[in-house]
Amino acid sequence: MAVKRTLILSLVGVSLFADCRVPELAPGAISRLPAAELVDSGHYLRAERELEAAGQPSDARSMWLLSRSKAALGKLDDAMTLAEAALALEPDNASYHVQIAAVAARLAEKAGLLKKLTYARRAKQELDAAAALDVKNTDAQWGLMMYFYAAPPMVGGDRTKAVQLGEQLASAVPDLGRYYQGRLASELKEVEKAEAFYKQSASENPLLFETASSLALHYMRTKPDQLRAERWACQAVHADPLRGEAWALLARAYTMCGCWAKAVDAAQKAEDADPDNLAPWFTLGEAAIERGEQLDQAPIWLTKYLNKPIEGGQPPAALAHMHLATALSKTGKTADAVQEAQKAVDLDPTLENAKGELKRLTAELKRTGEKSPQ
Repeated sequence: MAVKRTLILSLVGVSLFADCRVPELAPGAISRLPAAELVDSGHYLRAERELEAAGQPSDARSMWLLSRSKAALGKLDDAMTLAEAALALEPDNASYHVQIAAVAARLAEKAGLLKKLTYARRAKQELDAAAALDVKNTDAQWGLMMYFYAAPPMVGGDRTKAVQLGEQLASAVPDLGRYYQGRLASELKEVEKAEAFYKQSASENPLLFETASSLALHYMRTKPDQLRAERWACQAVHADPLRGEAWALLARAYTMCGCWAKAVDAAQKAEDADPDNLAPWFTLGEAAIERGEQLDQAPIWLTKYLNKPIEGGQPPAALAHMHLATALSKTGKTADAVQEAQKAVDLDPTLENAKGELKRLTAELKRTGEKSPQ
């Protein structure tokens, strides 16, 4: 973390937190990050390209990094194969056990009941192995916290244990520990506790991106407060100015006050810094729909987001198509909207809002008699 922070600060041309001014990035700054930093900072598409540039990696560390990138991009089978290969080469590496657990947990989300239980047991087994190898591995501890929180009692779930692990982690590593406690409190719908834990984490380490971004989201969604949202979004940008989702948060904060010119500027700066992550444009489109503003621009922004492969960890294409359908319908383009809603449902049949939007738009199309585009 210290190496990454030093590198990032050397690439920006403004002091931290100076009147919430955004940093100016040196041209090509992202190209200077090594593969590990790319993965840690959420640049999964770029990391995947670089790690596969000379073919499939043969060393354990590169396999592990590529597995993390593949998992973030939704390529879970490839991610598991790579994680298991890395562990086979270095069976005593706790981080490789954690990665297998993380992929198993993701696979469990879409599996049937029997497979779900198999993946859950695999995840717990790997997390226990990681913790036994390295009790200070914070990823393993966080994984166990979430396992105890989410798993049913029949496979070892225990929310009291999850809370206890959070306290232990916070004692050992205050900044990350308090952040993870905040995450757990959010899952438990304990809003005030979550806010308090995040603030404690920030006081321990103001440059922890995860904490700043969580507080920004807290003041956008859970407890709306534009000034606080902007403050923490700005801090997230300073914590990691090459990270697209940091700029997306800042853009979103600006939309809360109707400051659309600033929001667009933030999105453009984000694209200049990292052309692979267009999340800020999705954010603008979504905000425009929610606020009923800039509706003529919303389809442009959402289409821009959809015109490139979507970065790992960012809103899925199905959700973007659904929002695009809504935006098009609000500008009178019902036939085009029906097509976008259908794309959303085809991509994700579980997206109930998209199903409802498709039904509504189809009925509207029949009522108006508008012809479908060829």
